Order: sequence, then structure tokens, then C-alpha cells
Amino acid sequence: MGPFLLGVLNWFCVVPCVFLKVPQIYKLFSNKNTKGLSLRGYLISCSRFTFTVVYHVRHSYPLIYYLEYPFLAVQDLVLIPLILFYDRRLNITMATTSIIMYLFYIAILMLLPMRIILILQVLQIPLGMYGKWSHLSVLYQAKDSSNISLFRWLVDLVTCLGRIITNYVELDDWLMILKFTINSTICFIACCMIVYYSPSRRQPKKSV
Repeated sequence: MGPFLLGVLNWFCVVPCVFLKVPQIYKLFSNKNTKGLSLRGYLISCSRFTFTVVYHVRHSYPLIYYLEYPFLAVQDLVLIPLILFYDRRLNITMATTSIIMYLFYIAILMLLPMRIILILQVLQIPLGMYGKWSHLSVLYQAKDSSNISLFRWLVDLVTCLGRIITNYVELDDWLMILKFTINSTICFIACCMIVYYSPSRRQPKKSV
């Protein structure tokens, strides 16, 4: 793959992620309820996105190969307090403590030896699976995808597939390739479930 095509593919992975979870944020604002949404899943994904940024920074990888992750982490940092707010669990003490713990988490990751970072990257794979399955579990229990953005999961699927290619061609990082392969599989399952549990699909047809 030539440098131009690789550059296009990298930006193709980055640009959609800048707004990836905006439709989900809008849906949450509009519906003002958290049915079908997993707080645990978003907490895990936020920690994973933050770790992925640190992992790439510590490896001195070019910014273009992980530029989407800061945007994804920020969007999770918007969704998490919104979910807590609509669940009536958000307060000043919790918000302040969470911010301090998050900054402490970043500082610790930046100071850990690289050997520990590599071990944690391996552990990110089952953690990521657990986080995404948390979303699917809540959706399966609710059997209603009206609060869930199909766009967010479709873009996640496409960008994961794109990142498999960019990591294989340029970085040759097999841990990241394995992670993206698993993530793309789960994203595909999530898309199928969202369509299946869509209220418009499950409404009985009116007899003429």
C-alpha cells in the first residue's frame, strides 16, 4: 500500500471518530433516560481509550495512528456524567473525585515501566471484550435499541477494520491487530442486535 493510500486510510479512521458518539449523546439528551445503555461499558471504554493513547505515546508512534482515541475518550467523559445525571446519581463530590482519579490514572500510566505497559496492553484485550459485552448484555436485557446509536457502532466497526490494515502495513503491532480483530467482530454483533431490537422493526404491522 502506497503512502498516499495509507494516509487516506488513516484519516478515514480518525475523522468519523471525532463525532462518533455525538449521535449517542444527542439521543440521551433527547430521550432523557438510560434504558439500554451500560454505564459500566462506558467506564471501561474510557479507561481503555486513555490507556491506548498512553500506549502509543510511550511507543513514540506517529500521532495519526491513534489520533481518534483522545476524541473517543472525551466523548465518553461526556456520556458518563450524563448517564449518572439521568439516573439521578451525579453529585459534586462524585464528579470531583472522579476527575482526580482520572488524572491520577493518566499520571501512573505515564510513569510505569514499559514492561508493565506491555502486560497491561495484553490485559486490555479481555477487558475490552468485557466492556463491549456489557453493552450487549444491557441491550439484550432491555430488548429495546431506541436509545442506542447504530451509527456509533457501524463507524466503530469500519474504523476497527481500517486500523487492522494500518497496523499491519505500518506498525506491525500484532497486539493491536488482535485487539481490533476482536473489537470488529463484537461491533458487527452489536449492529445486528441494534437492528433486531429496533422498535420500528418489532412493531406489529397494521392490518388494512
